[in-house]
Amino acid sequence: MMIRSSYDGGATWESVDRGTVVTQDWSGYSDMVHIGDDVVGLMYEGGTVDARDEIRFARFNEEWLTPRRGPDPTTADNAPNAQRATVLGGASPTAGVFGGALAFDGTDDAVRLPFRTQLPLGTQNFTASLWFRYTSRTGEQPLLWMGGIGGSQPQVWLRGEPASNRVRALMTVRSGATGVRSASVSTTAAHNDGRWHHLALRRGGGRFTLFIDGSPISTADVAGSVSRNSPFGVHIGQRMDSRAFFTGAIDEVRVWNRALTDAELTRVRQTNTGPSSNTVLWLPMSQVTAGG
Repeated sequence: MMIRSSYDGGATWESVDRGTVVTQDWSGYSDMVHIGDDVVGLMYEGGTVDARDEIRFARFNEEWLTPRRGPDPTTADNAPNAQRATVLGGASPTAGVFGGALAFDGTDDAVRLPFRTQLPLGTQNFTASLWFRYTSRTGEQPLLWMGGIGGSQPQVWLRGEPASNRVRALMTVRSGATGVRSASVSTTAAHNDGRWHHLALRRGGGRFTLFIDGSPISTADVAGSVSRNSPFGVHIGQRMDSRAFFTGAIDEVRVWNRALTDAELTRVRQTNTGPSSNTVLWLPMSQVTAGG
């Protein structure tokens, strides 16, 4: 639960990463009302286990709200006609596999892409590719997240799950008005040895395949859209709902809206040379430019 501010009479609103947090517990329905002088009252559902555990009440004034932030730093997205991506929380340059990369502190660092109509992948085949390096032994380690969140929202994600000794990919699709199904594939090791590893995910040929350092692990595809009727965002190093952040470094994040061949994926991994056509996003992660 957080309070977001508008500085133009409600025409636009600050994004969620700029809001002032009331609680990090699960939260649900809420209502605000002016209760006198400069004080606002907030009644909302909240709980440590479920948003419906309790009805809570909080008070705040304008002084309590976080001061307005200046523009965030950005990093380049080399996909055709793409805007620069926003660098959040202080993610900082570090040595990468091909030039520079970005280091994430696991607290609030992330890269977020502004919405473009090319980003939702729908029912298309696709390929995602990135390099990662981490040493975490616990927690959820989100690498790439596209789409919504939860068991009923279309989405695609890649993340490390070191406590379960694996790296996992999940795709949730919607077919028709209500039909929702998921496919998941995972490695048999967490690959949290502090070395760079290449991760790729491909949907194509009736298969949903995860590649770790060139070795494939596959399962059957599930037909449907990975973005239909769903909240949608593209996040690097962060869960969609901001409840987990990556600790480590990420380099060369790329997504194509087609299934790359095995030979093309090998070239991406070995030489960082990938097809320029069908590029949905391409974040070299090599440079951060201060906000203007």
